[in-house]
Order: sequence, then C-alpha cells, then structure tokens
Amino acid sequence: MKVIATYLPQFYRTPENDAWWGAGFTEWTAVKKAERLFDGHDQPRVPLNEFYYNLLDKSTMVWQANLMHEYHVFGMAFYHYWFKDGKRILEKPAENLLRWKDINMPFCFSWANESWTRTWSNLGEKNTWSSKFEPSRDIEHTTGILLEQKYGNEKEWCDHFQYLVRFFRDERYIKIDGKPLFLIYRPASIPCLARMIEYWKKLAEDARFPGIYVVGVNIEKRGILDAVLLQEPQFSMRDFVSEKIIDGNRLWNHILNKKVSANRKTYLCGFSGYDDTPRRGEGGKTVLPVRPEDFKKYMEKLLAKSDAMGNEFTFINAWNEWGEGMYLEPDQKNKFGMLEALDQAVKNYEKESCDIVSLENVDSLADRYHSYWHILDLWLRLIENGGSLSGNLEKRGYKNIALYGIGMLGLHVVRQLENSQVKIVYGIDQRGEKDVNQGFPVYKKEDMLPDVDAVIVSATYDFGSIYDYLKEKVKCPVISLEEIVEENA
Repeated sequence: MKVIATYLPQFYRTPENDAWWGAGFTEWTAVKKAERLFDGHDQPRVPLNEFYYNLLDKSTMVWQANLMHEYHVFGMAFYHYWFKDGKRILEKPAENLLRWKDINMPFCFSWANESWTRTWSNLGEKNTWSSKFEPSRDIEHTTGILLEQKYGNEKEWCDHFQYLVRFFRDERYIKIDGKPLFLIYRPASIPCLARMIEYWKKLAEDARFPGIYVVGVNIEKRGILDAVLLQEPQFSMRDFVSEKIIDGNRLWNHILNKKVSANRKTYLCGFSGYDDTPRRGEGGKTVLPVRPEDFKKYMEKLLAKSDAMGNEFTFINAWNEWGEGMYLEPDQKNKFGMLEALDQAVKNYEKESCDIVSLENVDSLADRYHSYWHILDLWLRLIENGGSLSGNLEKRGYKNIALYGIGMLGLHVVRQLENSQVKIVYGIDQRGEKDVNQGFPVYKKEDMLPDVDAVIVSATYDFGSIYDYLKEKVKCPVISLEEIVEENA
C-alpha cells in the first residue's frame, strides 16, 4: 500500500497575493496570526524550530523529500491551479521540482478547479490577518472574484494538457497502469467534463501514454471518471454540518464505519487534523486533534479497509496544509509524532500483508478467518452470559500462562487479561520478538520455553500441528483459545 499526501504550494510570495492580501503574504501569514477562539483551542500552530520555510528554496524540498521517504509517504499530490485563459498561480514549486531531477519526490496533480474569491478570507473579529479583505477598490474586487474559473473548449483543453504533459513525462510522476494520475477537486462543477476527459485521453494516447487516469474528489457518481476519492475530513464533515467544533476521534470512527459502494473504484483518505479558523476566523470549523497514537490506530484500520477494496493507494490530507490544521510536518507540540505514527501504521500494515500473502492458497485464508469468526462468536456469547476469559482460566487454576500467537486474536487476549489475576508470562510467535512491546518477552517456538501453568494457542486454525510440536517442549497443558471461550458460552 502506497500513501499519497496532498501538498499545498502556497509557501512563497507571488505578485497576486501581494496585491490582494498585502506584501509578503504566504500561507504562513494566517498561521502566525491565528489566535485561540475557545478553551482548549490548539492555536497558533508553530512548526518545529519555527521553520517557516520558503518553497522556492531547493533545500526545503530536499528536506521534505527526505522526510517523506523516512516516514513511508510514497508521494505528493500537488494542488494545481489553472484558470480561465490558462492563468496559473502557485505553479513554481512543481516547475522547480521538474527541473530538480535529483529530488526523489514522486508526485501527481490535484486540480483545484475553483474560482478564487474573497470569501476565502471572509474573517470575523478574530484571526484577521489581512487588512485587504474588503471589496472596496475597483469593479473587479467588488465582484469578489480574483481568479475566474472557465473551462472553454478544445483549444483551452489542449493548452492545459500541453502544460501538464511535461510533468506526465517525468519518471517521478505517479501513474496507474502507465496512465498519469490526475485528480479533479470539483468535477461536478465542470459542465463539459465528459468531453474534456475524452479529449484528454486522446491527447494522452497521441503522447504515447495508454491514457490518463482521472479521479474525481468527493463526488457520488463515477461516470466518465476512472475512480473517485473520498477526501477527508471534508467528505464526512458533511454529516456534521451543524457542528463548528467536532471531536476528532468521533469523526475518525465515523469515517472508518462508513459504507463504501462496491460498484465503483473508490480511494480512501485519512486526515492529520482540521482547523480552518486561521483562514476563516470565527466562521471556521475545528476538528479537535487526535493524539499521534490514536492517529496510528486509525490509519492502520484505514489501510486495512483500503487494502480489502483492492486499492494500491491510500491518501492523506495533508502534508502541509498549515492554514487548515492538516499537516504531517513536525510542529512544536507533537514534534515528529504524526509522521512516526504514520510510519508505524504502514509498517504494521506491510507486516500483516506479508503474513497473508505467505499463506499457501485462498482456501487456507478462508479457513483461517472462519476460525476467527467462530472464536469471536463464542467469546461474545461467553460475555453475554456473564463470563470472562480470565474467569475461565482461573477456574482451571491457570494463573501464569504463555500465549502462542500475537496476531489479531492474541492481542485481544492481551487486552482482556489486563488488570486480571491471570498473568501472561511470555508470548510465542513464529517471528520472535515483536516490534510493539506488549509488556512481556516473545519467543520463537524453537527457543527454550520457561515453565508456566498452560500455553494458550490463539492461532487455532493450525492448532493440531502447534499442539504436536509444543507437547514435546513443555510440561504444561497446551490448550486452544477456542476451548477456553467455549466454556459457559
């Protein structure tokens, strides 16, 4: 599974932003001037060591590329701004990357196909970072439109594609089956979408690509699109429209439990946070931050869900959207905590994936998960009848046990026995010591195994062979987890 993070290029001066918002405006302007609007409001956000970087500095992009590789971010989805008559803005970081071939940063484009208007800075009494947000100077400004989005016809579509194809030809540009990956932020806003994409596919074939892979963001129907991306947290925040302050853990669980249509190709997206009050003041929304350890847990579940859907990519919003509180980059509060959490989530996913792939065939995988289902069913019945795993073990006189298998079921056993009278003295796992410390040593089955009251086998799908092996190594009973939870179930 490869992780792609959305990437905001608004971290350098442009003549347009100087004119609209004041000399020297960048994304950092709003970030620095943000204020707390309520008790517990995590503002202002400060980058680690107050590194308010400039994206025109090559060293900044080198630093970002090194970070993404160190912490298992595969690539960046650069926001791409293309307007009426081919007007561009914030294009320089991507164009510089095209020139800086030595920077290993896989990338693609996400076309932010919205008109730029002054509503973007429609601030209230707090967090007012610009004195120029009022439409007062001329006719252009009184309309509120700064850069107008118009889609034109084939000539305009051709001009746009010819600009993009230079990037598509770069070996670092992300492709699916040889097709350049291209996201469109608001596909429903394009009245000529089908004709434009068909024309682009023809141009892509003329350019010796097998086509162009177009993904629509936060759209319900795929239509002409190759796939859709449910970009969070914005997609699911629609379900919390009346709330200005949203609990981050609640939102994450809502996302993970949301059903996804099986009739279309759908990419999933996690989020690192959300708070747009630095941009929108008291009219903004805040998602209360989750701890890095919770972010890791949620990303593990999202990666597993994405894998089950057959996806090769999972997205994260965002790498550096500091003005909306969506960033993985290190800050003063968590340091590298969010990156470390993502890194561990990807590593854990890859480990579990390798385990599954190593199974001999699909039938064995089905047998394995049927065994899991059966045990969990018995376990729930036991709890419903007022029993417990620790209670059943104590009835047998088992106070000190070893646990064979530290996988999904094994971890449930660990959590169930916490704060009970039954102690897990050590674990046994075919891979030996696990990366995650469970509070006890983990041995390989070939190791010398200390004496305990019993060995409980969570890997019940292969209990027969495990039993045959262990009965020659230990003097205590070797019992399947199924047998334990079945009592009084």
